[in-house]
Amino acid sequence: GYATFFYQGGNAGHCGQVNDDNTPLVALTTAMYGGGNHCGKNVKITNKKNGKTVTAKVADSCPTCQTTQSLDLSVGAFQAIASLNDGQVEISWTWA
Repeated sequence: GYATFFYQGGNAGHCGQVNDDNTPLVALTTAMYGGGNHCGKNVKITNKKNGKTVTAKVADSCPTCQTTQSLDLSVGAFQAIASLNDGQVEISWTWA
């Protein structure tokens, strides 16, 4: 799958919490989000190119994520595994 990133912008995610952009967060596909069943669970994300990993908390849904293997990360989570200039990186992930 692939990771992209989003800015929190002072808005609450679908899980109902407002976090700053540095907080490591993840948004799941709308289908996997499933009405919030996974809110607060942790996900370990690995950048396949450089091997860097980050653990992030489920805080939102991602209607633009095309497969269950793709995630949308907060700026803080994305920067832990890649440069924002990369825009999108190939990842693997597991529940942490």
